[in-house]
Amino acid sequence: MQTENNIISTETEKLYDLCMIEKFCRGNQEQVKKMLQVFISNVPASVEEIKSAYSQGNLPEVKKLAHRIKSTLSYYAVVKMEKDMRQIEVLAGEGAAGIELEQKIDKLDKITSQIVTQMTRNYLYQ
Repeated sequence: MQTENNIISTETEKLYDLCMIEKFCRGNQEQVKKMLQVFISNVPASVEEIKSAYSQGNLPEVKKLAHRIKSTLSYYAVVKMEKDMRQIEVLAGEGAAGIELEQKIDKLDKITSQIVTQMTRNYLYQ
């Protein structure tokens, strides 16, 4: 199923990979679950901060927050958003508020929401 922004919304496509997190936690599954809980708590809140900063026209804050979340997403191998996160940073840094930046932020919101759903379903409530 495709949405208007070409985001593939599927129940079977895994949008992240825990290899780096599992390596960091040395295979300790309880620690991995704690890291997932931190992601689930912090990333959606950061995305909301990005959306709020954008709606207020605070593009330097959008850039700062995008930079912070970009590294978090890389730890979870969210490759679907790598290019978009760089573009959010660049566009916000250039002061280029507009439809392209807005669409990238919207995609970030949708993808991270899907990731949280998958993480919750696949790891926290098994």
